[in-house]
Amino acid sequence: MYKLELHCHSSEVSVCSSCPAEREIALYRAAGYGGIVTTNHFNRGTFRGMEGLSWPEKVAHFMRGYAALKDAAGADFDVLLGCEINLTPLDWPAYIPNDYLVYGVTEEWLLSCGDVRALSLAALSEKARAAGMLLIQAHPFREGMVMQDEALLDGFEVFNGNPDHDSHNDLAAVWGAMTGKIRTSGTDLHHARTVPCGGIATRERIRDNETLLSVLRSGAYTLLP
Repeated sequence: MYKLELHCHSSEVSVCSSCPAEREIALYRAAGYGGIVTTNHFNRGTFRGMEGLSWPEKVAHFMRGYAALKDAAGADFDVLLGCEINLTPLDWPAYIPNDYLVYGVTEEWLLSCGDVRALSLAALSEKARAAGMLLIQAHPFREGMVMQDEALLDGFEVFNGNPDHDSHNDLAAVWGAMTGKIRTSGTDLHHARTVPCGGIATRERIRDNETLLSVLRSGAYTLLP
């Protein structure tokens, strides 16, 4: 059985993470995973002190995290590009904790969108779907989260293994089943002390985003843990 993580962060990009790429790959190898989808943040913190950079320069910074993971993984461990986007306006006085996981991400798509943090959820949904990607609300029942129009979403993360938050996975699982939309699971790993526990298990190896999207749409997977 092949295990793929769907939600993790590395310190090269996600400032809330203390786990560098090499350590992260080692953790997942030790836990029996065959690959990860790296979902580093696009939020206020990601570009702290770098807001004066152009959008292509910011995307280049984001991509360095993916490159570091690929370099650490080698050929026998899969690293796919995803992201976790927060849509709180930069000039908004309070941080809105709603986060959205995007699967099927490419560097070209990121460059074409402009600053994804400035989009509305409707605009993000339209851009992701136009590119054939999937938009999943992360940890939808964590404290402070606000449920959104489910028509704009392709699914929900129904298990989140981050030990520093109560994501009310029991409620998320019920909600995910009720909506009939795609259900995902993720460790939401930020630190080396976290034991990888989320993601999906499949019969086939998932080496690229095309295969990942096909598997998620088909439902041919088992949610971990």
